[in-house]
Amino acid sequence: MRVLITGGQENEMKYALMEELKNKKIHYITAEHQRENSVCSSLGNSDVYIFSTSRELAELLMMQQINCVIHLSNKTITSNSMKDSFDQSEENIACTVEVLEACVQAKVNKIIFPSSIAVYGDITGNITEEMTLQPVLFEGLSKKIEEKYIQTYHTLYNLSYTILRFPIVYGQPSIHNQNEGMMEATIKKVLENRPPIIFDDDGQKKHLLYISDAIEAIISSIYKGENEVFNICPEEKFSMKEVVAIIQSAIKDDTFYAMEEGEKNRISARKAQLQLGWHCKVSVAQGIRFVIEDIKHNEGQTNQTLK
Repeated sequence: MRVLITGGQENEMKYALMEELKNKKIHYITAEHQRENSVCSSLGNSDVYIFSTSRELAELLMMQQINCVIHLSNKTITSNSMKDSFDQSEENIACTVEVLEACVQAKVNKIIFPSSIAVYGDITGNITEEMTLQPVLFEGLSKKIEEKYIQTYHTLYNLSYTILRFPIVYGQPSIHNQNEGMMEATIKKVLENRPPIIFDDDGQKKHLLYISDAIEAIISSIYKGENEVFNICPEEKFSMKEVVAIIQSAIKDDTFYAMEEGEKNRISARKAQLQLGWHCKVSVAQGIRFVIEDIKHNEGQTNQTLK
């Protein structure tokens, strides 16, 4: 198996995936999409190939005899501005179409696409992969459109796919990136005795998935889940106030937060359990502890470098 990962230096999931592919002895290369005439951020990294068009990527895929593309190039849409959100969404969709075109030209067997549970919107009741998608935010709308493109390319060109719908993924190594995730930023504030920012979400519960569980789903999809969509979601969800309480307890007592359970999740991951053999292994309390240890380790390395 020969794998190509798309995604720039800002995509931290890529680094965790690369490490696991290396551990599994799966051959991989990485490629970053750059718009034509843009400043290339990765020219200093000889291990990253650069492509601006589907033709360039197709040539790379053929030259490297790639069987499977893991498409991580999408940028998270976080802006509250309608125009910014639209522009980011259009950029993500255009990049995905270019990758699909390249896969078809190079006769790649399969594409794996990390989507989002945001595609469901505010659907009530138990949520399975077959439900009608009703996204209310640009993040979900963009992913819905990209999913449809991928499925259409399968219908037209027989390009196999696996689509993985993730919740918020945390625990991604921050050493390569200054843009921290929500969980990492919150933990750092608590460690520094600064008040964490808790947005007024009316107690809305969030689905939180540790990075290693996300990577396990991607690795399993290389060999399984042909032309299927899967929810990759833990069984419980938590409010940010509950998350902060877990962080504070883990730091203060150096033990896991002793709470009963989070609120039960309505998003079913049973299909992934049956077909991918995927199970969520890292609880939120465990994941937070891992992130704390990682932050302390990185800070220790930084201090050693400064001495």
